[in-house]
Amino acid sequence: MAVASRKVLQSRQVGSLLLFLCVSVGGAATIRYSVAEEMESGSFVANVAKDLGVEVGKLAARGARLVSEGNKLHFRLHRKTGDLFVKEKLDRESLCGKTDPCVLHFEIVLVEPLQSFRAEVRVFDINDNAPIFLNKEPLLKIPESTPLGSRFPLQSAQDLDVGLNGLQNYTLSANAYFHLHTRFRSHGPKYAELVLDKPLDREEQPEVNLTITAVDGGSPPKSGTAHIRVVVLDVNDHVPQFSRPVYRAKLPENSNSGSLVAAVTATDLDQGTNKEITYSLAQNPEAILQTFQIDSQTGEIRLQGPLDFEALETYDIDIQATDGGGLSAHSKVLVEVMDVNDNPPEVMVSSVSSPLPEDSPLQTVVALFTIRDRDVRVGGKITCFLRGDPPFAVKPTFRNSYSLVTDKSLDREEVSGYNITLVAMDTGPPSLSTETVIEVLISDINDNPPVFQEDSYVLTVRENNSPAVFLGKVHAEDLDLGENAQVTYSLLPPKSGDLSVFAYISINSDNGKLYALRTMDYEAIQDFQFVVRAIDGGSLSLSSQVTVRVVVLDDNDNRPMILYPLQNGTLPCNDLVPRSAEAGYLVTKVVAVDGDSGQNSWLSYHLLKATDLGLFSVQRQNGEIHTSRQISERDPMMQKLTVLVQDHGQPSLSTTASLNILLVYGFSEPYLQFQDPSEHPRKVNPSTKYLVISLVVLSFIFLFSVTVIFIIHIYQKIKYKEKFTVQEHFYDDCNFPNNLVQVRSNGSLSQPCSYEMCSATGTGNTEFWFLKRFMPNFPFPQGTEVKTEADDSLPPDSDRNSSQGLEGHVGIPDDYIKSASPRYNCSPVEKVFPTFQAMYRREKCMMFGLIFHSGNYAISFNFHFRNGVRCNSEVSNLPTCGEKLLNEEQPKMMAGFRGDQKALEAGKEKERVLKQRQVPLFFVLLGIAQAGFQPRHYSVAEETESGSFVANLLKDLGLKTGELAARARGRFQRGKKLNLQVDRQTGDLLLNEKLDREELCGPTEPCVLPFQVLLENPLQIFQAELRVRDINDHSPVFLDKEMILKISESITPRTTFLVECAQDLDVGKSLQNYTISPNIHFHLKLQDSSNGILPQLVLDKALDREEQPEIGLTLTAVDGGTPPRSGSALILVEVVDVNDNAPECAKLLYEVQISENSPIGSQVATVSARDLDIGTYGEISYTFCQASEDIRNTFRINTQSGELLLTQKLDFESVQTYTVNVQATDGGGLSGSCVVFVQVMDLNDNTPELTISTLTNHIPENLQDTIVAVFGVSDPDSGDNGRMVCFIQEDLPFFLKPSVENFYTLVINTALDRETRSKYNVTITVTDLGSPRLKTDHNITIWVSDVNDNAPTFTQNFHTLFIRENNSPALHMGSVSATDRDSGTNAQITYSLLPPQDPHFPLTSLVSINADNGHLFALRSLDYEALPAFEFRVGATDAGSPALSSEALVRVVVVDDNDNSPFVLYPLQNGSAPFTELVPRTAEAGYLVTKVVAVDGDSGQNAWLSYQLLKATEPGLFRVWAHNGEVRTARLLSERDAVKHRLVVLVKDNGEPPMSATVTLHVLLVDGFSQLYLPLPEMAPEEAQADLLTVYLVIALASVSSLFLFSLVLFVAVLCGKKRAALVGRCPLPEGHFPGHLVDVSGTGTLSQSYQYEVCLTGGSGTSDFKFLKPIIPNFLSQGDDRVTETNTSFRNSFEFS
Repeated sequence: MAVASRKVLQSRQVGSLLLFLCVSVGGAATIRYSVAEEMESGSFVANVAKDLGVEVGKLAARGARLVSEGNKLHFRLHRKTGDLFVKEKLDRESLCGKTDPCVLHFEIVLVEPLQSFRAEVRVFDINDNAPIFLNKEPLLKIPESTPLGSRFPLQSAQDLDVGLNGLQNYTLSANAYFHLHTRFRSHGPKYAELVLDKPLDREEQPEVNLTITAVDGGSPPKSGTAHIRVVVLDVNDHVPQFSRPVYRAKLPENSNSGSLVAAVTATDLDQGTNKEITYSLAQNPEAILQTFQIDSQTGEIRLQGPLDFEALETYDIDIQATDGGGLSAHSKVLVEVMDVNDNPPEVMVSSVSSPLPEDSPLQTVVALFTIRDRDVRVGGKITCFLRGDPPFAVKPTFRNSYSLVTDKSLDREEVSGYNITLVAMDTGPPSLSTETVIEVLISDINDNPPVFQEDSYVLTVRENNSPAVFLGKVHAEDLDLGENAQVTYSLLPPKSGDLSVFAYISINSDNGKLYALRTMDYEAIQDFQFVVRAIDGGSLSLSSQVTVRVVVLDDNDNRPMILYPLQNGTLPCNDLVPRSAEAGYLVTKVVAVDGDSGQNSWLSYHLLKATDLGLFSVQRQNGEIHTSRQISERDPMMQKLTVLVQDHGQPSLSTTASLNILLVYGFSEPYLQFQDPSEHPRKVNPSTKYLVISLVVLSFIFLFSVTVIFIIHIYQKIKYKEKFTVQEHFYDDCNFPNNLVQVRSNGSLSQPCSYEMCSATGTGNTEFWFLKRFMPNFPFPQGTEVKTEADDSLPPDSDRNSSQGLEGHVGIPDDYIKSASPRYNCSPVEKVFPTFQAMYRREKCMMFGLIFHSGNYAISFNFHFRNGVRCNSEVSNLPTCGEKLLNEEQPKMMAGFRGDQKALEAGKEKERVLKQRQVPLFFVLLGIAQAGFQPRHYSVAEETESGSFVANLLKDLGLKTGELAARARGRFQRGKKLNLQVDRQTGDLLLNEKLDREELCGPTEPCVLPFQVLLENPLQIFQAELRVRDINDHSPVFLDKEMILKISESITPRTTFLVECAQDLDVGKSLQNYTISPNIHFHLKLQDSSNGILPQLVLDKALDREEQPEIGLTLTAVDGGTPPRSGSALILVEVVDVNDNAPECAKLLYEVQISENSPIGSQVATVSARDLDIGTYGEISYTFCQASEDIRNTFRINTQSGELLLTQKLDFESVQTYTVNVQATDGGGLSGSCVVFVQVMDLNDNTPELTISTLTNHIPENLQDTIVAVFGVSDPDSGDNGRMVCFIQEDLPFFLKPSVENFYTLVINTALDRETRSKYNVTITVTDLGSPRLKTDHNITIWVSDVNDNAPTFTQNFHTLFIRENNSPALHMGSVSATDRDSGTNAQITYSLLPPQDPHFPLTSLVSINADNGHLFALRSLDYEALPAFEFRVGATDAGSPALSSEALVRVVVVDDNDNSPFVLYPLQNGSAPFTELVPRTAEAGYLVTKVVAVDGDSGQNAWLSYQLLKATEPGLFRVWAHNGEVRTARLLSERDAVKHRLVVLVKDNGEPPMSATVTLHVLLVDGFSQLYLPLPEMAPEEAQADLLTVYLVIALASVSSLFLFSLVLFVAVLCGKKRAALVGRCPLPEGHFPGHLVDVSGTGTLSQSYQYEVCLTGGSGTSDFKFLKPIIPNFLSQGDDRVTETNTSFRNSFEFS
């Protein structure tokens, strides 16, 4: 009934809804309201109920609600009063932006019945926003040359308000340069322009700061400011200025390339590129440009070519500084070249005699040469010598003329040619030298016989060789050349006269190759030898000979031969083997030999065949045949063996031997050995074995210790006698080591001093060993070799010999020693002396040593001194040390080594006289040379033809006809090129070639070529000079044929510009005038300078780049020759642009259309402007001007190309048009502007929008024709783009029903079932009719609510639960579960126990159930033995109305637990009388004594019982069967078994944990069943008899140990007694003073041999120390010496005694 009534009600609602919708269509009108922005939330707007004509109470009943076209609702409706309130504060700028009026649309929807009303609210603007400049600090760059009245648009201020509240006016802060002009734009806000009133000057004021203010029209008005920074751009209106008009610098002529000459600096008051100054070398000749370079940025002038003082002494450099605008200034740099010695001497070789025979005599002239030096002022005197030690010498001939002569004999074989390095060196400073290599070849003579490479040759050849095989090669070399070195080989007949060797060997006479003439046989001949002669091809031929031995190598060409057993094939060789032979029995041996040798004769034996391969084996090395195993009865009697004998040659050869072996019984068996089976190893007791080993070890230790002690004792006695035997001369000098010196405070040597002298023969060299130096070193004789103690040789004149300190024979600290070794230069004729050396200590001589080795003997001296007096008797009366010692004692000591001193003095005197005679002779020759030294002068014009006459030398030199031809040896001219030649017959001096003065001398004037004439017999050299006169053979030349001048168009007239000078290679009057081609802009001005005439261009008329960008001029240079010559160059004047033209746009207005939603980066339009300027002034950049933030966010412009691009997508629905102002600015700051008007084209880019008015998400199931939702659709697009179609899926129980003005209702079509489907996802699709079509999907989730139409259902109708007995009360047994397809309260199930069928069954006392979850619990402990199982029913009821229920059967099974111990039935354990079983002693093993019977109250595995014997009087006598409990005997009974036995049997079940019970049995062993039990007495075990051998060993071990300990104690006692005696008697030395001032100075750092220490050993101290007591010889400190010698008194744990 309820369902039917609900359906009737819903049908009526649908009809009413349709009726009201029809009524609402006729009166649909828009209701309009207004409200001011920024009103607080909750502000009243209007009363909707009054405006709609609806009663106030019905708004809530009809479900009135507001629906906004957008997603956000700005108002709220009070349903009870009908008032419309502001939901949140409204901001007109954020809602509508610049759109005016600002209208918000929404709908008022009444649900029951459904009715819709359109409404709109207009939001009025208030002045809540001040004007804002997007760029708070705009930057304007204006050139200082901008004309007055120029306008500069400024950025517009942005005001979010509209109307009068928007931007109205601009103001500018007071200033002297600009005023403000406000302009209107058809599309967009007002903007301002700056108008220039006063010219700008960057040097006067580089920046102008202005403040612009934007004011709106609100009340009160609001304003915003921006700070304009006007940067005045520089123009090039200043010329660079040098810091000095003239710079001076000095530079040495040898300065490196890149050296800094000078640094020029210039400044420019302009900025930017106009201030950037570049430096250049202008108006300079080619020589300057090639020599110097200037850094265009820093002005540093550096060398790029070499300076030569001899060529040019000063340079006048013109420097030009040009700024970035083309203006330039000039300065000069005067460079003075300082002369240095930079020209090495020049060597000119006139003639060379090469090749030179190797037998040339000494003083043969090899070459003639002269030397000169161009540095006359600083070069000084020239010396000439040869590098190295060639066999040549330089011999002066005349002034700076020399000859090269042979000085030693030549040997071509040793050196075939000489590259003689001739060194000419001046005196500088610095000293320079020239090395000239003269190549001299040595020609050969036949002076060397052929020499074989080896003393003898050994050749090998393998036997069986083929005839004519190559054996080897002999080779002899001849050090001569050509025919003298051609070697011919031949075989010499042997001395014995046997010529058979010629039948074996032949030799190739040309190359010495040896061949075998026939086949060799190693077995016939093993080796032979012969003699080979080599003879050269010289005129007087020389020869040599060598012995050649040929060794024949063996080849494997012989097979092994069997010696035994014989293999003659007559009688077989039978060997008998007894069958009783064991494995390894020797049967026989195969013997074989091989005729080859070496590895080819090594033989190995192998068993190739056998009747039984496993019975016999053959030894591989010796051929012995042994049995491999025991011979058995099955082995056949006859055994045949085949043995392979093989050698080790390559390839190997082999032979076989056959043997017959008979296995017999009757053969005697002498090789069989049998072991006596009666002999068995006797077991030895382990303790006895260990005792024997211990006894042996102790005995050995004892004997060894006694022996060692005895030896030590004997040795100590011997040493003791040697040490402490007092002799007569105990303190004699010679008994102390010679390395001990006295260290007393007086610093002198001690009295005990000695010297050593030794001589040795056969040394074969002359050596000198050094001690520390004290006396100066004298030069050594030629050939003397000096050696240090380290045995490294030094040449006699080496620096190391003369200056380096070497180690001596004694070592003393370095501060005790002072050495001096001045160096002396020696000549080859001087004799030298050995070196004397000495040691000092505080300026007093301590020791003097000399070691001299010469020839076959060596003598060493050691002299010891004290207080300056030698203490040795052989050399006496040495009063002092140092130089006096050398002067007085040296001749005496060295008389036997250096010869007579007078001979040396005579040689020195002779050489001194010879040197004195050379000096006058030198001055005489020098005077003769000065007589003809004045040079003769000649002159000739350049370009004179070759062969032209210059002068006649006969007349000038005063020679007769024919004398010049006879005496003229050569002519020398400086330089490598000969420009002159002499006719020796007539004496005419002629030109060798045409002369070019410019090539020879360059700009040097006059041009002089010096030369020399050399005459012989007598030797005369004449100096002469040839002057080359200049002619006008060169025209002026400009280095650059096209010169480019960059001049700014803003340069004022009368400005001068330097141009490049022309270069003329001629000298004198070279350049005289310059002319320029006619023009209206420039004229030429000439200026005289040190470098000649400098041309300058002077500007006459101002330049205009736009009118004429380039001007071409021709510059002509004319020299002063006859006729005059000229050269021209083209001057290209490039007019440098200045920024005097502003950019102009191609269009002032660009109108474009672009579709909305165009991709980002799309091109909207391209703005183009042009500028008549060029360069940076013609480079135009495009920017936005007066653009709002919206425009800047939407568009961007390419500053280079002017392309206007999108930065975000356009939306027609938001903005339909854009007005973009674009400004074009050039590189100089001038600008122009244009407007781009952008119209946005509409596209179908908005998807339809769906707005849900009412929605019922939860619908009861089983309903039909019910309204679920009411919604409206909209599309912002227009036309077909705004027309919409709405639909849902076809497989749903819903349908759409349209209403008025794009409103739809969602209605249920068929009845719903929640259990079939509880949720529906309805997708409402709205699509427009545009192209392309756009759609919107809106998902609605509808939940079907439940009604109670399903009863609970158990998952199982029958449940079985298991519970273990003895459970704890309230134990959870299990659960039952039921499900209900309904939901909510209809699905809430309650469980209960249904009454049992047996009313007497106590179910409620056994089980309980949880009503909420169906958990079952046991209320008490269950007992399996009482109740093994029971059943009951459970009911499940839901909470619906009406309630539905179901039931299920539950069976509970009680699981048994092991809670009962086994119970013994037999034997009875009543505890009254013991149960006794009788067992006869005659019972056999397994006799059944009794059986234990037990039961268990549990079931299953818990009732399984097992039996085991727990205790027994004798465990091994009885056993119990585990399964049946039978007790049986385990073995036979014996007489020893006790009569009475007590058995404890354990009965255990198999439960977890197992439970058990015990039963006790008493068993009596009887002979008969009537015998009583009698306990038998126990027998005591026999004591083991002691082993007598063990006892004896123990006694022996104890005796040896006692003896060893006694000996050790005795030895210690003896030592202690001796030690005590030593302590009492001290040391057995004779009384007297022992010198304590002797120390070891051997330099090794160890104690001397004569030091003695005492050793103390203490017992019982607990430590084992070896302590050094005071030495016998005490140490004293030297007076005046701060150092202390410390003695280490203890070294712990160094030696340990135990």
